[in-house]
Amino acid sequence: MKQGQTIRRIAAFALIGLCAASWAALGLTILFDAPRALMISAVIAAAFSTEAMIWGGGALLGWTAFANRARLWRKLTGSV
Repeated sequence: MKQGQTIRRIAAFALIGLCAASWAALGLTILFDAPRALMISAVIAAAFSTEAMIWGGGALLGWTAFANRARLWRKLTGSV
């Protein structure tokens, strides 16, 4: 495995781990009925970490991942 691939793999796992941790924190916040301010903070953190994972994953995979998704969506919906 090349060094560039190793770095991308580590970055991808870090993004996935960050996203999973923030969603777990949100789940615990809901489960333990935390104060409203903490709940809002957990929701915002989960949203930002999910966005970071999606955009970071797109950057790591290359922008063709987004083009393939768009092409698949057009094929499924029958739009031009």
